[in-house]
Amino acid sequence: MHRERNFMIMMNYLVNHVVGVAQRLASTIPVASKEDSILDLVHHLATKFSTTQCQRDILVLTVYVVVALELVSNATYYIPKALCNVSSIPVRGKHLDHFSTKDWIFISINKCMTGVFIYCYFGYLWSVRKNVRDDNHARGVTMNADGHHSFEHKCCASGEGIWKLEEISLMNTILPIPILFVTYDLFYTLLHWFLHIKSIYSYIHKHHHHQKAPSRANIDAVNVHPLEFFLGEFNHVFSLHLVVGGMPLLGFHGMDVSWVGALIFISLGGILAGLNHTRHDVAVRFMKTDKTGWTLYDSKHHDVHHRIPQSNYGQYTVLWDRIFGTFREYDENDRVNPAYQLDPVTGQTVKSTKTE
Repeated sequence: MHRERNFMIMMNYLVNHVVGVAQRLASTIPVASKEDSILDLVHHLATKFSTTQCQRDILVLTVYVVVALELVSNATYYIPKALCNVSSIPVRGKHLDHFSTKDWIFISINKCMTGVFIYCYFGYLWSVRKNVRDDNHARGVTMNADGHHSFEHKCCASGEGIWKLEEISLMNTILPIPILFVTYDLFYTLLHWFLHIKSIYSYIHKHHHHQKAPSRANIDAVNVHPLEFFLGEFNHVFSLHLVVGGMPLLGFHGMDVSWVGALIFISLGGILAGLNHTRHDVAVRFMKTDKTGWTLYDSKHHDVHHRIPQSNYGQYTVLWDRIFGTFREYDENDRVNPAYQLDPVTGQTVKSTKTE
């Protein structure tokens, strides 16, 4: 009881500290940039931190989020089996029982790179705060040197990052999440397909496919070439930029995204990417009836990709694979070799364990 009380006190302190950091960031609003290009992302990160305190606050938030994501990654591996009693996906491909030195180097580099990504992710969201939120801003009103007003249509074609607690709502926290996922997975699917082009595959993505039956959750997920990890992670920042800034060619003029919504997006992304690299059979279906219904997510789909690489390129959903014709359904009748199943104690193949 005493231990639980201390835990609750510590959690309350951490939550209050994170909220305090967010509130300080909300009170230091940068000047909105007038550029309307992807280069804003770099421009914002390079020039818009107006105080050293802002940099420290973003860094503190980054540390909290990185630690939380690491805890979530471990929970993704242990909790589904221990508490939820989910079934296991049979091993059909060759499991990578032992990591090489190259594997551990790549994993270590990518773990370190996570902090850089989180810093840029929330730094960008902070940088797209606006000076004011009034009718003039909504219409893109600016004052010229001669005192006359001019109107810019592009100003209203974007949302902003929301940091004040009183401004956080379902509209800027929950609604952007599915849009962020769909946007992210469009570009990730294209990137993933590109990395499978024969002339490129052996230089970058082949390393990840040494593992035909991923099982270690986040560890197997980040065991990729650092260039691939960089592109995949910063695709989150790019997706956030498109959702907040808008995609005028598609008639989408952007929307507000709160820091809580952005946090939920990358947290759910970490969970789903981790589940993709476990043997846990986890599926999320809309209007579920037994195994029917519209599948939003299924960890078996990515397991198929590791065995049959020219399919299921999506990370979080196979929506774009269905559209592009690269979707391949999981077939539970595929042959299973009992000798290549995993030992629940060692996490290695039964055949390998017996040999040792």
